[in-house]
This record gives sequence, C-alpha cells and structure tokens, in this order.
Amino acid sequence: MTDGAAFDHLIHWVDDLESATAGYDALGLTTHAAVTLPGFRNAAWGIDDERYVELAVVDDWDAVTRSKYARGIELLTPAIDRLGGPGLLTFGVDVPDARATAEELRAVGRDVVVDEVWFEDRNGGFVEVYVRDAPSYFPFFITYQPPRVELARMRAEHRAEQGLTRPPDAPDLVALLARSPAPQDEASIAGITVLPA
Repeated sequence: MTDGAAFDHLIHWVDDLESATAGYDALGLTTHAAVTLPGFRNAAWGIDDERYVELAVVDDWDAVTRSKYARGIELLTPAIDRLGGPGLLTFGVDVPDARATAEELRAVGRDVVVDEVWFEDRNGGFVEVYVRDAPSYFPFFITYQPPRVELARMRAEHRAEQGLTRPPDAPDLVALLARSPAPQDEASIAGITVLPA
C-alpha cells in the first residue's frame, strides 16, 4: 500500500496502569509515564527509539469524551468491548502521510476515519487513520508531526544527555500473532488472500 510503512506501536489495554507498568518493569521492560488526559492515561515500554508498546487505560469514560483522545477512544471502543478486559487491543503502523493512506484505502472501498490530535504545548501531534470495516485487530495508521524519525533522534539525544544507554541484549518485539475464530472470513474483509496449506 504505502511505501515507507513500518510498525510503530502496539496498544496493550489494561485495567490498572500501575500494576501493568510494575509487571513490565519486573520483567526488565522498563516503562515510563507518557500522557495523562481527562479520563485517560498511558505509559510506554520503548522497544527502541522508534517502536514501543503503549499501556493504556480509561479511568473515567465520561471524562475521556472531553479529552483530545475522545475520537480515537470512541473508534476503539468496539474493539475494547470485544476484548472484555486487559490484552492486546490493536497496533499502529507509521506511514509517511496518513491522509494519503486514507485516500488509498477509500479508493479501494474501505470505510476509514481520520482523527487528528494536536498538542499545542508541545507543538506536535499526529494523524491517525482507522479502518472501520475491517477486523478489530486490523492496524490503524499514524503519521507524527514532527516525523517519527525526528522524534527518535530527539529521544536518542535525550538518553545520551542523561548518560543512559540501551543494553545490546535489550528485549525486542519480533512478532505479532492475531487469532481469529474465522480467519478466512476476516481475511477476505481485510483484503488479504489466504493461501491453502
């Protein structure tokens, strides 16, 4: 679809952010607090300077409707409801231009929603594209401003200034496994061809 697409982050939906981060930390997957908005909080385990696992929780469903993440949470709510508790919610794919990706998806008949989040105090944000007529584990697409490569450079510089180094044997995320009770049906919805074994 889009040249330059790359795995960006996985969303691990949790019901207790403090317990989840403590669990990650105990495994050697060091987390840090990320965003606190009305009704919503998250933390992250940085796989490297570009990829991460987001641990996310809604603490107040009414308050989150007034936050910058209101639209994204609204779009993810069916998947959250299907999940029925903590677990892998979905994952994001970084693309050079999320709006162009949305147009590519619309051109092949997909039902997509574009959501833009901007943080004035950081002079930055992102555009996300959600595919509404695909299985819940289908990724969303994201473009950052400043671009992801620039954010990674800033993270690396910050670590260097703090004298922090990433150990050569640091854990990595090497695969995602999506399970389905009806893989043939869901693959056809997503436009994926499943070859017989």
